[in-house]
Amino acid sequence: MVEIRDDEIDIKTPKGIVSIKNHFVFAMTGYHPNYDFLKKAGVDISEDEIMKPKCDDDSLETNIKGIYLAGVVCAGMETGRLFIENSRSHAVNIFNHIESKSY
Repeated sequence: MVEIRDDEIDIKTPKGIVSIKNHFVFAMTGYHPNYDFLKKAGVDISEDEIMKPKCDDDSLETNIKGIYLAGVVCAGMETGRLFIENSRSHAVNIFNHIESKSY
């Protein structure tokens, strides 16, 4: 991924940069939070050793409208707190919140 915009993303392919139209982008960052990515996006992060990205407990939307968190990233450096088994509801919560909005 090269760039995310409101209604499209650019990805780098062997044939060059390709733009793809989108309604939403789900950025899956891996086991440890990608703090550089979160900070560049403007997401607030707790200033303690846990470094938990801040988001609404119900909708999981961050302080940046339209950016949501799901899964282990919600626990910051407490990576043993959230797993697939206890964060399955995250996608449903996010979907329901997005669906409830009028654009």
